[in-house]
Amino acid sequence: MAQLPHQRTGTAPLASLGTAGGVGSQLRQQPHHLGRAVRHPVPSRRRGGRAARSAELRLPGRLPGPDAHPLDSRTRQASSRNGDAVVTGGSATDGLSYRLLRAGLAAASGRTYRGLVRACADPRAVQDQVLQRILSDNAGSVFGTDHRFGSIAGFEDYRRAVPVQTYEDLREAIERQEATGQRCLTAEQPVYYNQTSGTVAEPKNIPLTKAGLARIQRLQRLAAYTLSRRTAALGGKVFAVTGAAHEGTMPAGTPYGSASGLLYASQGKLLRRRYVLPAPVSDIADYDARYLAMAVLGAADGSVTTMATANPSTFIRLMDVLNDSADVVLDAVAAGRLPAGCNVPGRDDQLGLRADPKRAAALGRRLEVAGRLTYADIWSNLRAVVTWTGGSCGLAIERLQPMLTLDCPVFELGYLASEVSGTVNIDPIEGSCVATLQDNLFEFAERDGWEAAADDADRGEQTCTLADLEAGRDYYVIVTTADGLYRYDMNDIVRVTGFVDRTPVLSFVQKGKGVTSITGEKLYEFQVMSAVTAAVAEFGTVAPFFIMLADVAESRYTLNVELASTPAGPQGVELAGALSSSVEEALRQTNVEYDQKRASGRLAALRVRFLAAGTGDEFRRQRVADGQRDVQFKYLRLQYSADCSFRFDDFAAPA
Repeated sequence: MAQLPHQRTGTAPLASLGTAGGVGSQLRQQPHHLGRAVRHPVPSRRRGGRAARSAELRLPGRLPGPDAHPLDSRTRQASSRNGDAVVTGGSATDGLSYRLLRAGLAAASGRTYRGLVRACADPRAVQDQVLQRILSDNAGSVFGTDHRFGSIAGFEDYRRAVPVQTYEDLREAIERQEATGQRCLTAEQPVYYNQTSGTVAEPKNIPLTKAGLARIQRLQRLAAYTLSRRTAALGGKVFAVTGAAHEGTMPAGTPYGSASGLLYASQGKLLRRRYVLPAPVSDIADYDARYLAMAVLGAADGSVTTMATANPSTFIRLMDVLNDSADVVLDAVAAGRLPAGCNVPGRDDQLGLRADPKRAAALGRRLEVAGRLTYADIWSNLRAVVTWTGGSCGLAIERLQPMLTLDCPVFELGYLASEVSGTVNIDPIEGSCVATLQDNLFEFAERDGWEAAADDADRGEQTCTLADLEAGRDYYVIVTTADGLYRYDMNDIVRVTGFVDRTPVLSFVQKGKGVTSITGEKLYEFQVMSAVTAAVAEFGTVAPFFIMLADVAESRYTLNVELASTPAGPQGVELAGALSSSVEEALRQTNVEYDQKRASGRLAALRVRFLAAGTGDEFRRQRVADGQRDVQFKYLRLQYSADCSFRFDDFAAPA
């Protein structure tokens, strides 16, 4: 197979995916992408021959072998100064532990990687097999019997037999299977639940079977392998921030927790040994204490080469905590003892913290000179950040990048949700996140058509398969998993940014209509409507019109509300504060993730803007003038400020 000359990849705005130095993969231009064109690895069209039959050369696009990772310029300079050893705060990427890690990841996931890349050549056939396997395994469940799983011959039959579902459609079956053991959704009983915020007051508990846990572990190992084979990011320690894997138990005793915490706990021993933060850190109940403990443990270890978390706003908040409490953090590093209140309940140890007065003094000198510490100061060999880069995370990444080492790349974590591990990044340098097509069935609906047909009972028949997607288009995602979610509407929008062979590369764009998420809170329109209605009634007034806007840049929600009568002066200020507190309290009670983000400071306090009388009518007139049918007019009570063209500032009530 002929090698193409090196070509440098374009980088998407707000999400640096690193450089492609030394990649040597075949590339295809995608001229119809939104924004600047991005190059993606594609397969060779050649077939046959001795070389094509070898294990490595069967891979589309001649992706580099396990030892072909490129080093950034800073790493190469360090290599030349240190006899080819890449120094990482006391560890080296050519050291024994690093070689063992890479060999272990290759042994555990090399075959999985090659199988996934081969599957990308024929997504339609692979998805047909996945559908039949899921239907066969769960045909005897109550849901499978009711929807004739045993007689479904293919995708079209499945689409006709099973309507598109939401969590509320499945909640009763999930709860009944947990409480009674009856096989309501799956033949295999769930052993864990990913808990996340729902559209109503009760959270969503997403079932996960023993086989599902094994799939998550396999995909985690695969993600680590692809990172190790394409970069030197794992040459040192990994600073990974997650939620708690075990937050409680269901009434029948099955544990539940956060998806990110479960992923963390599912890592193999080789990789887990490189983690700076031990899992018990997530058990510290107080948010301020937890962030302070993380700041101390991070500042104490200079060998970090990779930062990882789902939402990059977490790292911004963490650096604020470190700087706001710099004296406390550095004293703790010097003494080797966590600050008061930062210990894990039931444990007396210091979570691995060791006294290091020299490091504390060095960081103190840097703080004195610069006035503020950054991640580049505490981790000078930082080589990668692994996090979400799509949706509202782009603005957070813009704020985070000045805190990083020079040219530190930000790699996409992938489309991961409580309901499904949707993609895996098989090439971090190129950002090639392909669907987990061997594990889950994916359906898609073109964005505009799906939103326009929101009230159509048959809109579930508009969906297409993974093999039907077009580059540059936006789609809603519907998934079927082996853990009991059938034609489940994720209410997420993804964009096709390229292809690996015939399989699309997917990038998260945003939550769908009626849901916003600034930093992972997933706030639903229903929750906002309930909270505002109750709060307004509490103060003995009515609100003819209100809209809540999510401001990503400020990490804040603003409630724009027109009251029947709005007091001016100090009384108006007092009412705005009281209304804000009441709405916030309701949202925190009904949405566990909103509560967590507010408690940790990742979301700012809700702001209330009173509107002049008649603003609601003017808003409607403008929307109709923009093309919305008057007879079908609907208020979207929750949306992103960037998506709302109405200038609420111009209609603010007199102060």
